[in-house]
Amino acid sequence: MKSMLNAALILAVSGTAALTVTLPASAQVGVSFRAADVAVAYQDGYWDNHHTWHAWQHDSDWKAFRDQHPEHYRDYNHDRDDHHDH
Repeated sequence: MKSMLNAALILAVSGTAALTVTLPASAQVGVSFRAADVAVAYQDGYWDNHHTWHAWQHDSDWKAFRDQHPEHYRDYNHDRDDHHDH
């Protein structure tokens, strides 16, 4: 009986380890910003609703924001924007 419990425990632990190893990369990556907090976005970062500047942490962040929220995105760096519409 004791050896059966040990075998069950080993199988449970090894099954959990296998699940941990096989997680897709997308499940391990978090979003580094909330789109609702972005007032105006640029290629090099964004102004939030409290007028604080944030640089993008990943190129994929600004590209995703650009594609999903074109009305709040300017396709150039923020220092080119003379009229500062943020």
